[in-house]
Amino acid sequence: MIGKIYSSVTPFYDSKKGMNSFKRRPVLIINGPRNNDYTVLPVSTVTHTEHIDSEYDVRVEPDKYPKLNLNRISYIRTHKQTTVHRASLTKEIGDLKAEYEDLYLSVLEKLESFNKMVVENAL
Repeated sequence: MIGKIYSSVTPFYDSKKGMNSFKRRPVLIINGPRNNDYTVLPVSTVTHTEHIDSEYDVRVEPDKYPKLNLNRISYIRTHKQTTVHRASLTKEIGDLKAEYEDLYLSVLEKLESFNKMVVENAL
């Protein structure tokens, strides 16, 4: 499953309803399973361009990467890794590692750079 993009059910705070809710969103699996959890990176459409991180968000255009089955320009958010339980992964969307290895390696390089920066700042 590593290197694949899956649909995942994730919690979020719905400010309109004033409560937690759930939505489906694509995630890139980068590790796991470990104790039934996978480490993932969100694959997001970022509607407010001011929220795009020019250093750590990796742009994915559907016309350049059609085998990923993404409908809109999306960003793999290497600075927002999280874990999800295996039961939250509902459906495979595409295989980034197998289909677009160069893009996959670029994502991993940015992830490594971000994590190195985090550790350096923590010391």
